[in-house]
Amino acid sequence: MPQPLQPAARVPHAKPCDYNDARLPPFSDTMADQTSLYTASTADPAAAGRLGTAESRALLRECFLQYRSRLIEMARSSLDMCSDLFDFNPQMSEAEIGKFRAQRGAWLERFGATIDEAYERRIAGHRRKGRRPDATAQGMGVKLLTELDHAKQAAVTDATQQFRRATRHEAAALDQRFAALMPDRSSPEIDNPFSPVYVLDAIGVTSRAIYPESLIWRALMERLISDLTPGVNKIYIAQNRFLADHGVLPEISAALRARSEFRPDEDAELLPVFKRLLAHAEDAAADRAAQTAFERGTLPASTVVASLAALAKGGPAPAAASTPAAEAADDAFPDLDPLLALGGAATSMKLLTVLQRHDLPRDIVREAVRAYGAQEDARAPRNLVTLVRDALGETLENPADRTTADVVALLFDYIFRDAALPERMRTLMGRLQIPVLKAALLDPSFFHDSKHPARRFLDELADASVGAAGDDAYAAALEQLATSLIDTLSASFEIDVGVFEAPRARLAEFVAADRQRTAAALEPEIAAAADAEKVESERGQVRGTVRDRLAGLAVPGAVRAFSETIWTDYLTHLLKAHGEHAVATHDALRTLDDLLWSVAAKERTGQKARLAKMIPSLVMAVRKGCNAVAVPPERAKAFMDSLYQLHIAAIKVPAGAMDGAAPVAAGSGDTTDAAAATATAATATPGKRMVITAAHDFVSEMVPGTWLEFRSDQRTIPARLAWTGTLRMRYVFASRGGRHTFVRAPEELAHALASGPVALLQEPVPLFDRAISAALNTLAARRPDGAS
Repeated sequence: MPQPLQPAARVPHAKPCDYNDARLPPFSDTMADQTSLYTASTADPAAAGRLGTAESRALLRECFLQYRSRLIEMARSSLDMCSDLFDFNPQMSEAEIGKFRAQRGAWLERFGATIDEAYERRIAGHRRKGRRPDATAQGMGVKLLTELDHAKQAAVTDATQQFRRATRHEAAALDQRFAALMPDRSSPEIDNPFSPVYVLDAIGVTSRAIYPESLIWRALMERLISDLTPGVNKIYIAQNRFLADHGVLPEISAALRARSEFRPDEDAELLPVFKRLLAHAEDAAADRAAQTAFERGTLPASTVVASLAALAKGGPAPAAASTPAAEAADDAFPDLDPLLALGGAATSMKLLTVLQRHDLPRDIVREAVRAYGAQEDARAPRNLVTLVRDALGETLENPADRTTADVVALLFDYIFRDAALPERMRTLMGRLQIPVLKAALLDPSFFHDSKHPARRFLDELADASVGAAGDDAYAAALEQLATSLIDTLSASFEIDVGVFEAPRARLAEFVAADRQRTAAALEPEIAAAADAEKVESERGQVRGTVRDRLAGLAVPGAVRAFSETIWTDYLTHLLKAHGEHAVATHDALRTLDDLLWSVAAKERTGQKARLAKMIPSLVMAVRKGCNAVAVPPERAKAFMDSLYQLHIAAIKVPAGAMDGAAPVAAGSGDTTDAAAATATAATATPGKRMVITAAHDFVSEMVPGTWLEFRSDQRTIPARLAWTGTLRMRYVFASRGGRHTFVRAPEELAHALASGPVALLQEPVPLFDRAISAALNTLAARRPDGAS
């Protein structure tokens, strides 16, 4: 049960503290919490396939224990700093302020009980209803609000919106993982008991119950929500890593990073969304045509459209017509044209079938030279889909079909600019423009069925192409196979989209053979990394815990380095000597949390008071850890000097600099959405490499299948993450075929990603999903202001 908080005095004056003075108050051995520190690092990722009801509930229970403990501890710290909440409020007397402080322990008890009740009800199958207060009941208790009430309510609303924004990415990933563990077929909505709405509910319900006066509960809610925002996001990061380590949707974070905010929840709504966006982006095709016109040596759009129309009407007959009727048995059914089943769409399908059997870049130029006097060295545009649509004219009269063509054109826009694909593979994949357009027109499930044969073939061909530039033999073999498969598709595809399945299966065999060669080449590297992990298992567990504590924070370099080296050594020493549940171990972890909090900017009086009160014991605890692991005096002194400067910087925050936002690490820039934006997928500008904005967080949750580029003066080698180990102490990467291997520690890899020798090439997200998000972002950016 949480211990009652003692009433805090008004802000004291900070006393000077010598950060290198050993004559500090004795170190306190108070246990921080009772949750398991290292369970998340000892998971077996293969357990994902064995998850059942009991296993799912056990994982969720472990998540809940960590969530509850850390949330209550953060609320306790925030309440402890609320001494200044009513300092300048003339409507609050000293007696009322004293009563407020005296009830903070009761608030914590009620808060814990509210969290417990909400979780147990949800796990028992009861869904959350409405909101607090329920929307349907809002009109029943209407009363006139004062100007101060309005101001405080607006502040609570602003803090709530900031809370949702700051946690939205991690909360979305946690929602999906909760749904995977506790599927609910009674409703399509995910009701996750760890979600931000449950946290806000608990804060609101508790605050109104303990402090009925609106002047108090509104001010308290604003403060708590603001203070808890960065900490709750850290909890979500830790829970997501915990579940990912247990094999629960390990790639969901990458998928969500690549997902456009404009993509609907249900992909069945994709085409309607595109139709609305295209209506406000009429200039998209015009811009593409204008861009093409300015490319030197490229044929004008009008010439290309006319040449396509001529090729479609005068090209070779469909392959199915080449079978002699005399070869059929006498009693066989007469040959039927399969296009008859398409009705009014038969004409457009017939013309597309003719075009797909041409070498369009070559034959368009030939026709343009013959009929329109074009230059012999002219070129056709790479993206032909919208030009083909225009060439078909009235045969493609259905507005939905024209929208489909526009979306497929945007899909290939992305392919032609995707930096993860080698140039020669982009050109080869361009030959699939007409077959893919046909498949999408014939079967609109192409857009919402991830198992659609044409979509799977396109995705898997792109996946096989990533990293091909690092192995010439692999690239040549892939190009030869892909050429053969596309030739076969072009010759045989009429109206049965199932013809994509056979070439997809052949491609899958080719990729599987490459994976086997890679696995064989990696066996020595993985064995060595696994042995090292066993030898240093305790340190690996500690490193995982320290990474979780650092998650989502833009931590000053000196503090991050100290945490990942000296304090990791100290925690490892305590774990070996006393075990993870020992008082000393928990105190050392609490010291780490206090250290990270202490270097964040402090604007409020209560924060500065807490820091002034904390510094002596914090410095003593840090010195104790340094002494325990025999840190050289000069190194310890250098860190203490840096810590002193960071504390001075944290206190000297200009008034109004924070404006109620979550604290930011001193001298390290804004941390809002830092964890959520660890890897910005190249959706908005697919021609560019992906951008890493929080390398340490990105590395900590990197999943196998992620492609990086390892750069040197001689060459750039793409390599895929093949193994991380249970404790993530070593990451093993391999190029195609395993010709080149790279083994890196996470901290080393994060530094290389941040400084440039290593770059992110591609996360394991299917091409279609990346391209659709890029298309949505492109069209949304073209909307006039105010367009929906």
